[in-house]
Amino acid sequence: MTNKKFALIETLNPGLFTTIQDKGRVGWQAHGVSVSGAADLNSMMIANLLVGNDGDAPIIEFVMLAPTLSFSRDCVIATAGANFSFTIDGIPLPHGRPVKIFAGTVLKGGRASRGAYGYLGISGGMCIDIVMGSVSTDTGSNFGGVSGRRLKTSDMIFFSEQFDSLLPFKDVESRGDLPFISTNWGVKSLFGVEAHEEMLIRFIPTKRRDDFSNKAREGFLSNTYRVTNESNRMGIRLVGKKIGLEQVELQPSEPVVMGTIQVPPNGQPIVLSVDRQTIGGYPSIGTVISVDRANLVQTQPGSSIRFLEVSLADAQGALIQENNAMKDLFRRIKSRVQELN
Repeated sequence: MTNKKFALIETLNPGLFTTIQDKGRVGWQAHGVSVSGAADLNSMMIANLLVGNDGDAPIIEFVMLAPTLSFSRDCVIATAGANFSFTIDGIPLPHGRPVKIFAGTVLKGGRASRGAYGYLGISGGMCIDIVMGSVSTDTGSNFGGVSGRRLKTSDMIFFSEQFDSLLPFKDVESRGDLPFISTNWGVKSLFGVEAHEEMLIRFIPTKRRDDFSNKAREGFLSNTYRVTNESNRMGIRLVGKKIGLEQVELQPSEPVVMGTIQVPPNGQPIVLSVDRQTIGGYPSIGTVISVDRANLVQTQPGSSIRFLEVSLADAQGALIQENNAMKDLFRRIKSRVQELN
């Protein structure tokens, strides 16, 4: 028996690059399939947990310019990641909080004031076909999400009737003077660095690091790079002092991962992101540590970054510390959301 579904969301304006994502397509890179998934996994999980979903539930991701969406029924939503200044009837929507909205609501998105990637969690069960274990949109291969592409005007997003889209705020009906109902608590912004400030990104050297001359490696560490407008979900493209490649020999392509720092023939680094290819032929000088990857993808075009080489032990210690902090945060969110039921 097929579960009934209904169209909860209509896209009135798709924004710049809005897609459906989850944690990504894990385990298929050996077959040439990109991982895809949310660029900022922590923010994705926070938005989902704020509305009572599993952290890995399908979610709406947007980049630099958020969409404008119409809702046909009451539901609970939450935003996380970069702040996109959403409004309902001209009134700002609280960022990082569970919010109950009502049938007929138009949620209008703005531009990112901090960071680059934002997430909209919607309580309930989004009906998106699973492809190789994930609903994530792979726009390069045209599958996942909504027809394997970014959202466009008039797209409908369907939800399952069997899920409760009002799990938080279930018994709250009065909206008072506002067109929505919000908690008085929330999650603070994860981004403490404005787009124009310089960000320090830590990396672990790869085995190809020694292919670069000492001068090239020293230049990479001492130079400041600017994030270019050509950056996207495939990679963050940087511009700065050219990294010399005169001593680098051509070698067969090798597997790449999230955060691989490639140096193409023009000497300007590219840091691979979630929609990266599975192998690459450009020499790599390092890999951005896991803890700093979200900070990197959240850096807006025009922002400046510098690189700092660290040891594997340093990277592992930072990851353990972050994992413990995020687990504690997730527990606190779940506890507060349960109080709303």
